[in-house]
Amino acid sequence: MSNRFLFRTMSMEDAKALPMWRQPIGLLVVMALAMPIAFATWSALLNNFVVEVAQFDGSDIGWLHTVREIPGFLAIGVIALIIFIREQVLGLISLVLLGVATAVTAQFPSFGGIMMITLLSSIGFHYYETVNQSLQLQWLDKKKAPQTLGWRLGPARP
Repeated sequence: MSNRFLFRTMSMEDAKALPMWRQPIGLLVVMALAMPIAFATWSALLNNFVVEVAQFDGSDIGWLHTVREIPGFLAIGVIALIIFIREQVLGLISLVLLGVATAVTAQFPSFGGIMMITLLSSIGFHYYETVNQSLQLQWLDKKKAPQTLGWRLGPARP
C-alpha cells in the first residue's frame, strides 16, 4: 500500500462507501470517547498529585492554572498549523499529546516539571477542542447535526 493511497483526499460522498470505522463520523466518535477519559484522568491526577506528592500550596496552584490557560489564548495557532497539517491529523496529534502528557505526569514531581507537563497537556487539549469543533461542523450533515451533537454532548432530555 503506497503512502499516496493512505493520504489521498477524498470527498464526503466517497467516504460514505468506506466501512464505518474509516468514515469521518468514526473518527469523531473515537475522539469523543478518548477526550473525556484523558481529561478526567489528567484532572484527577493533577488535583491529587500536586498537593500530596509535589507539595503545592495555593500560590503554586495559582501558577499552575495560569500556565494551563496560556495555550487557550494561543489556540489561534491552529490556523498556522492547518496550512501544513490536515485538521484530522492535528486533532489526533493533539489528543495524543494530551494523553502522553497525562501518562508522564508522575515522572516530574517538581514545580518546573509539572508546569511543563501542564503546558503540554493544555496545548493538546485546546488545539484538540478547536480542531474537533471545526471537524464536527464540516462533517456532520446539517439536518442531523443538532441530534448528533446532542448524542456527543450528553443524554437526550424529554
